[in-house]
Amino acid sequence: MKRPLCLLTFLILLFFRLDLYAQDFSFGNFGGENFTIEKVAKKSKETNSKKSSEDVSEPEGPVTKISVDKTRKKNNAGYFSGIPDEILRDVEMGSPESLRAAYAKLKKPSVEYEENESALLFCIEEIAKVVWPSMDFSAVEQNVSQRNSYVAAIESARNGIYDTSMSGSDFLSRALPSLVLCGSSGRSDYYERAQKDLLSALEMNPKSVLANYLLGILFVNMKKEAEAVERFKVASENTSAFEVYFRLASALNSLGRYSETQTIVDRLVVMQPSNLRLLKLAAQNSFNRGDYASAERYAMLVLTQNPADLEMVLFRAKVFVQTGEYLKAASLLDVYAKSNSNSKEYLVLRARIQKEWNRNITAAIATMEKALSLYPNDSEVVLYAASLAGETGKNVGGRSGAQLSSQILSNDPENPDALAFLIKNLVEEEKWADAYASSKKLIAKNSSAQAVSTHVKICLALGHLDEAWNAASTLYEKNRNDEDAIRSYVEAMVRTGRTEQASRFINSMLNSASSAMKSFLYCQRSFLVSGETAQLADLRSAIIANPRNSDALFRMYEIYFQKQDYRKAQYYLRQVIALNPGNENFSRLNSELDKILR
Repeated sequence: MKRPLCLLTFLILLFFRLDLYAQDFSFGNFGGENFTIEKVAKKSKETNSKKSSEDVSEPEGPVTKISVDKTRKKNNAGYFSGIPDEILRDVEMGSPESLRAAYAKLKKPSVEYEENESALLFCIEEIAKVVWPSMDFSAVEQNVSQRNSYVAAIESARNGIYDTSMSGSDFLSRALPSLVLCGSSGRSDYYERAQKDLLSALEMNPKSVLANYLLGILFVNMKKEAEAVERFKVASENTSAFEVYFRLASALNSLGRYSETQTIVDRLVVMQPSNLRLLKLAAQNSFNRGDYASAERYAMLVLTQNPADLEMVLFRAKVFVQTGEYLKAASLLDVYAKSNSNSKEYLVLRARIQKEWNRNITAAIATMEKALSLYPNDSEVVLYAASLAGETGKNVGGRSGAQLSSQILSNDPENPDALAFLIKNLVEEEKWADAYASSKKLIAKNSSAQAVSTHVKICLALGHLDEAWNAASTLYEKNRNDEDAIRSYVEAMVRTGRTEQASRFINSMLNSASSAMKSFLYCQRSFLVSGETAQLADLRSAIIANPRNSDALFRMYEIYFQKQDYRKAQYYLRQVIALNPGNENFSRLNSELDKILR
């Protein structure tokens, strides 16, 4: 009886055990996931193996410690657990190169994908499309559930929304919402959260190209270009992606670091010679460096591809105004005006042509009054209006130059453009000591070629010859194609007694120089040659190359005044006054000549 009873007990227990397993399989899940029987068996085997390893006692005596990346272990815990660390590291790096590597390692027949593997493939594909559009990446679209939080974050970013619902502790949950930065969303209310999340992601993977690149874009949007440059530089250490270097060049250009920008742009143009955004950046940077020939060439490359690009039509007009080719500029402005005659840059350029070429001060003032009515708080418009008022001695919009410039300085005392205007006025009034103090303040914040060139001029006027030479030579070494840098360098050589060096430099440049630069060079050479005849010959050549060269005209006045040929002296002085009607010093000199000639 005992044996049948034991056998019966065993059968009853076996029945209950099988019933419990049947309940598990009837719900079709194990641990909250959909699994086949083979998967459950595999999971069970892994569990038993894990338990067995935990039961093994630690061996006695010294052992070799294996370093464990705690951050990596934390990152790999959760939704993407089970996917090899090597693949996850590649995805987190997020560069075009590492994404391709991760995709190749993860790719297999679609029927074999686990849900998290399919989701990770989707993340790879979307990062490639959104962040690296220049990347040649072909992939099979992954059909994953939109209930997945990673997928949802990407979809939100595509729609211009920063997904604040992501609360995971892994790298991707903190980085993916910031894909929105690569789109055209005009919102900024998520910037603080995005910065916090990206910095948190970088704590997990400091070298991540993706996180550093996205943080760089965020800093650009926040007007923190210097910090953006540092992020883009870190990103560039581990990728050759076009987008990283283009963003780096753009940020450097914004900071006025034009030589560094040019080095990158030259390389990128070889990589993508037809990229319109790149060609426009190259044109703008060349203009900023004073290399107007290159600026115009790049603009033409854009217009060759897209003749209807009005931005570049206006840009070419700006280049021609800068080089004194007013007829070409006026023709382009006429073309532009057919589509938009209220653009602030158009109005400023039109006013410049009216003042500098047509000599129609009344028309120039009317144009700037229209600009002020349309853009009353725009610093570019207000500053040119102030400049026009200051140079002509007339009010613009009922306000003087000082009143207009004070509008900007009252709201922004450190505004570099307003400071530059203030310095310009002080220079015109020959208040050199005040100009020097303001100029030191400006170049500490803005070391552009124009700002440094003005500082050199002030130093020369005050007799600070060593400071002038050091500033001018350093500027030229960094910006050899910039016309402001060249002018300062030549003037500093002439004024500091570097006669032979200056002569050689001027003669080497004369043949290839633009009309405006040639005029400047002849004028400077007139200080180096001996004899009145040679001096006058160079000054006449300067005036032929540019009849509006005030320095050459004033030097002619000085020579004839010293010769006591007052009629000729006044002839040239009046031309100077016509070009600088608001300069009280020139008017005073003319009054003195009037008295002499009575």
